[in-house]
Amino acid sequence: MEQNKIAQLIQRYADVYLWMEKKVSSMITEKLDKELTLDQYYSLRYINLHPGCTSTDLAYVCNVNKSAVTSMTNRLFTKNYIFREHDQADRRNVHLYVTPEGKEVVSRMEKQLQDLVRSYFEKLEEKRNGIIYSNI
Repeated sequence: MEQNKIAQLIQRYADVYLWMEKKVSSMITEKLDKELTLDQYYSLRYINLHPGCTSTDLAYVCNVNKSAVTSMTNRLFTKNYIFREHDQADRRNVHLYVTPEGKEVVSRMEKQLQDLVRSYFEKLEEKRNGIIYSNI
């Protein structure tokens, strides 16, 4: 493939990625109803998917320092969305778990996000079908 074509494909990918990132982030933020920040939601979701993870795990995945994770998990703890459990073998290690209330929030948000993404895919499918039918 020629260099110019590759550069164009990369640029198109970057444009679509940035547009989707901005669009999805704003829609998620809108759906959160100020209940959680976007970062808090992502963290809560990660803890839900990886019960028993540590702050170090979360810092690595979120690409932030441990003090930022501590601040975020403190807010989730205050809202009763997570709880902490000390490791029996090494009390310095603290494992994070989602509370039933936190699971309810994650479940509700996941459903809203699925509905949101589904509506976009349905619109894309309609456009794709329209293009196909117009070329027949």
